[in-house]
Amino acid sequence: MAEIPTSPISDPDSLTIRLVTETDLVRLEWEGEYKRFRRMYAGLYRNMLTGTTLMWLVEDPQGMVIGQAFVMLKSSEREAADGTNRAYLFAFRIRPAWRSQGIGTRMMAHIERDLQRRGFSYMTLNVAKDNPGARRLYERLGYKVTGSKPGVWDFRDDEGIMQHMVEPAWRMMKRIKSRE
Repeated sequence: MAEIPTSPISDPDSLTIRLVTETDLVRLEWEGEYKRFRRMYAGLYRNMLTGTTLMWLVEDPQGMVIGQAFVMLKSSEREAADGTNRAYLFAFRIRPAWRSQGIGTRMMAHIERDLQRRGFSYMTLNVAKDNPGARRLYERLGYKVTGSKPGVWDFRDDEGIMQHMVEPAWRMMKRIKSRE
């Protein structure tokens, strides 16, 4: 596994937040830590090409991916993402060594502004019930708990084996666009 830099970022403006390209997909695996999601990342990228999903990353000045977040613009679960008014954030992560430096806050603000430009008024997300730190971040950013979700989902891992996940979560939502 490659060594991960741990020095704090001295200039937040040196970070780049951008949409993922196809060549970035393997970099989202974080030196193998998220390799199991390889097929899912490829599927999400195909969805991005059709306009139903956005995949974001944040890079340090050396080009290392230090954060990522995905946004579903349209979902069969319309209360999460309806394609016009409400979008759903998921797989939001910042590498541990880079946390508590404002990177997550900055990335969330970037994504919210992008969604506003696209005409969305709300962003929803699920936060694991066993992750109070993330919930505090989202609450600080103005998200409110709107319900509880069982957090049951499946994915096919990098070896083609179906994985069943159970991650009980709080559904949160924020109005990102002011009423006109």
